[in-house]
Amino acid sequence: MAVGDINGDGKDDLFFGSSKFVPSQVFLQKDTLFAKEKYNTISNASIKEDIVAVIADFNNDEQNDFFIGSAGAQFSGKAKALKDSYYVKKDSGFVKLALPEYFENATVVRPYDYDGDGDLDVFVGGHTITGTFGKAAKSYMLKNDKGKFTIAQEFNLGMLTDAVWSDFNADGVKDLVVIGEWMAPIFLKVQNDKLQEDETLASDITGLWQAIQAFDIDGDGDQDYLLGNWGLNSKFTATKKAPLKLFYGDFDENGQTETILALPKNGKYYTLAGFDDLSSQLIFLRKKFNAYKDFAGLEIEKVFGKEVLAKATVLNVTTLASGYLENNEGKFTFKPFKEELQVSPLTAFLTHDFDGDNKKEVLLGGNYFGVKPYHGRFDSFSGAMIKNENEVILGNTLGLDFANRSLRHLNIVTFNDKDYLLATFNNEKVQVYEIETR
Repeated sequence: MAVGDINGDGKDDLFFGSSKFVPSQVFLQKDTLFAKEKYNTISNASIKEDIVAVIADFNNDEQNDFFIGSAGAQFSGKAKALKDSYYVKKDSGFVKLALPEYFENATVVRPYDYDGDGDLDVFVGGHTITGTFGKAAKSYMLKNDKGKFTIAQEFNLGMLTDAVWSDFNADGVKDLVVIGEWMAPIFLKVQNDKLQEDETLASDITGLWQAIQAFDIDGDGDQDYLLGNWGLNSKFTATKKAPLKLFYGDFDENGQTETILALPKNGKYYTLAGFDDLSSQLIFLRKKFNAYKDFAGLEIEKVFGKEVLAKATVLNVTTLASGYLENNEGKFTFKPFKEELQVSPLTAFLTHDFDGDNKKEVLLGGNYFGVKPYHGRFDSFSGAMIKNENEVILGNTLGLDFANRSLRHLNIVTFNDKDYLLATFNNEKVQVYEIETR
C-alpha cells in the first residue's frame, strides 16, 4: 500500500495493491471519511499483482504520479503481468507511460534523486525467478530524465525484500542499503552517478531478512540500521559455524530446478522435508529407497550423493535473529534484539514521534502464516515500539492489536490535520489507530 496526495488537494490519500484478477483500489480523503475512487487506467489492470507502490511527482509537474512494482508466482518469462507500471497524473485521471523492458518479480521500489539532477530516480529490487526459488531476479537502477525512465544499472544482488536510501558512510550523500532472503545486507555507495558495492560492510551476517529501517538506536549521532529477520521461535537453527543451508539445482536432471532445505545437527546436514515431500518432486528417490526406514536418519550427502550436491548452488543463513547494525565510525556490528522481539518474523518498521517528545521512535510488527503445519504459524507478536537500545515497549501495552494478524505495512496518515497510524495486514481488514501523546 502507499500513502500520498493523489488528486492534488493537499490531503493524504490511500492506494492498496491487489492480487491477480482483483483491481487495486484508491481511496480519496474527504471531510469526514475516505471514499473509494475509480481510475480506469489503474483499476482495469487487474491481471497484474501489484506488490509495491510509490506515490510521488516523477515528472516535476507538481502533481503526484504512481510507480507500481508487479510480481506473481503464476507469471514467468516475459509475461506482461511482470512488467512494472508507471502512471502520470493528467487532468483528473492518469495516463500510463512506458518503462524499459524488464520482466522481474519486483518486491522493492525506492525513489531517490541519486544523480542530483532534480528529478526522482527509482531503484527496483527483484526477488526470485518464478518456479526456480534460489535463483535471484535482477534489480535495476532506473534513471529519470524529465519523467522518462531508462535503465542506468542492472544488478545481481540477491532475493531482495527491502531497501533504504541512507548516508551510511557520512559523506553527505545518500547511498543505498538492500536486504533480502538468503543473503547479507549489501551497502551500495553512490560514486559518479553509479552505485558501487562496499564489500567490507556486514558481509558475514546472512539471514532471511524481511525489513530494514535507518534509526540511530544508540543515540550517538550516526546512522544505525534495524533489521527484521525470521526470529528465533521456529524449527530453523542457524549459526556461523552451522548455518542453515539451501541447495538449489537440477537434482533429477530433468531440466527443472529444485530447492532442498537442510538443517544442521551434530556437524551433519539433514533435509527438512520428509521422504513423501521429497519423492513427490524427485521420483528417482522412490526407486533408490524402497522403505521409509532406508531413508530415515540419512544425512543429505547419502540421500543425493556428493557428486550431485557438488553441482548445486548452496546458499547459507548464519543468523535468524532480528536485530540492528550498530555503526561504529563507519564499521557495523550486528547486535540481536532481546527475546521479546524474536517470537515471529519482523516485516515492517515505521519511524515517527509517537509520544510527542520531539524524538523519533520506531514502531515494528510482523507475524507470518504462509508456512506448513510442521512449523506452526507465527502469530504471537503483538508489535512493539523501540525508543532506544535499552527501552522497548510491547504492543499490547500500547493498545495495538497485531497478534494473530500478519502485518505487511505501517504508515502514518494525516486526516483533518491529525496523524493516525494505519496498519495493513494480509487477508485482514486495515486497522486505524489514533495516536495519543502524553
